Amino acid sequence: MKELVKMKRLLATLVVSLVVGALCIACAGRVSAAPIPQVSTTGYNFGIFGDHSYCRGAVNATVDAPQGKQGVVRVTVRSHGFTGAGASWKRNPKCRVLFGNYYTSVRGYNLEKWVSATFGPRAGEKKVWDINTGSGPVSLGFGGFSPNSPVRVPSGYGSTIYMLVP
Repeated sequence: MKELVKMKRLLATLVVSLVVGALCIACAGRVSAAPIPQVSTTGYNFGIFGDHSYCRGAVNATVDAPQGKQGVVRVTVRSHGFTGAGASWKRNPKCRVLFGNYYTSVRGYNLEKWVSATFGPRAGEKKVWDINTGSGPVSLGFGGFSPNSPVRVPSGYGSTIYMLVP
């Protein structure tokens, strides 16, 4: 009985390895601006808090492959609009936020890239940045953190995207 279970696990591991290997080989040679094959288990939208006047808002995060750059992921974060409270928000209706990007790829395990952005009350404002992940399977998790603290305090749940980078 134990041998049958071991054989099933070995067969499942072999099948998954072959599928991932075939996808890596098939996608490694192409460099295009087309969307990256991806799946997100937590969604692409998340809320975030900012640096002053209780400012807060929601963003939508997308990833794609920039034209002519192999092994690079371009992250685009679009604002749904930010708001704040009080007279200080009326004087300065801009909310500075900090995005933490954590990725695992052929380059390494749990690598980090920190990016700050500023959003106002108008929906559609965006921030774009590139992450050099290398070609192949990538797990990219990112979320919002407090920009005013030396300690990286999370200020939202964030999002995780699993993808195959050309």
